[in-house]
Amino acid sequence: MPLGERTIVAVATTLALALSSACAAQTVTPPKVAATTARSAPPLEQLRRDLSALFSDNAVDHAQWSVQVSSLKAGDALYSLNAMRLQVPASNQKLVTAAVAAEKLGWGFTYTNKVYATGPIDDDGILQGDLVVTSDGDPTINPRHPARWAVLDEWARQLAARKIHIIAGELVGDDNAFAEPGWGLGWSWDDIALGYGAPVGGLQYNENQVELMILPGSAAGARAVISMSPPANGLTIDHGLTTGPAGSETKIAIERIPGSNLLSVRGQIAADSAAVNETAGVPNPTLMYVNAFREALARHGIFVGGGTIDIDDLRLAPDYSKATLLIEDRSPPLSEIIDVTLKWSRNEYAETLLRTLARPEPQATAEAGLKVVKDTLAGWGISPESYIARDGSGLSRYDYISTETLSALLVHL
Repeated sequence: MPLGERTIVAVATTLALALSSACAAQTVTPPKVAATTARSAPPLEQLRRDLSALFSDNAVDHAQWSVQVSSLKAGDALYSLNAMRLQVPASNQKLVTAAVAAEKLGWGFTYTNKVYATGPIDDDGILQGDLVVTSDGDPTINPRHPARWAVLDEWARQLAARKIHIIAGELVGDDNAFAEPGWGLGWSWDDIALGYGAPVGGLQYNENQVELMILPGSAAGARAVISMSPPANGLTIDHGLTTGPAGSETKIAIERIPGSNLLSVRGQIAADSAAVNETAGVPNPTLMYVNAFREALARHGIFVGGGTIDIDDLRLAPDYSKATLLIEDRSPPLSEIIDVTLKWSRNEYAETLLRTLARPEPQATAEAGLKVVKDTLAGWGISPESYIARDGSGLSRYDYISTETLSALLVHL
């Protein structure tokens, strides 16, 4: 089953621009092709003339073009310009990751989430131990999957149905399916502060990011209003955002040093500005996950006595052979996950898929996933000399690939 005709058509028609841009680069409007007086040329020759005029126009002198137009029917290249040149692929890298994931995992693959009790449940509804939630990387507990967004409440309902009222121990998040820190090689430090640069982990909630809603204050010069959702996300805002005069420019800068939980928000928002929405990556997705689960438990009358904790901070890891499995939940299939990965260009999803390829490693790494990518592409006749892959999403500035290679991938699909 192919990735989808619409995806292939969209990528094929925007490939040249995408290869000469970054993930969030400015859009370049190509110049108009000059009218040709000799329209008697054969169609293929005319196509090549028109494309050559487009890519040699002085309006795009600063671009680094890499173009290939291929015929699926005949299998040959109809037009080629620097097609073997290695260029930064940006989010076209997701096509490589998604294609290999579909091949190696299968379209019906699902992630598994489990909830364990490490002690007995007494007659008073008290769990005499910890409640542990673990996953192998499910990225789908977020609003892009409406049926999944309420899954923590569904789990809480199931636990309440077991007459559990109190967790005497702690609510533990086991994120050990993926190795930390969850960033890609070659990611820029200032990307990590933003939502699209959030780290991936074994436990993932709301795409490991928070939404910031920014509103002007009561008057020019007043502090702006900043709210964060979801709460209990581990971030502390260093507030340096003011309200500018009506009609002034709104300029907002968000920064966070890797490893810190201090999110700096600087700049100004015009007094007459509408709300501005931004996203920020959280420093520890696991803590945001278990905090959200604790809130869901509270909504269903279950009190956690010992608080929430990342498994890395436990003195002794849970012994699952002696624990009781209370809930087992599966994500939507890979077909739906890849749909979101490509249509929304979600870095977290692509990096999750890359690490999932490393299974059954105890702690999956991007490096092990990239080995699977390399071996799979070689099996498709794609030489490892025609690309350099350092992550799964294309956020890395160390990624390189040729248009000829991407064309070969699309033809294979």
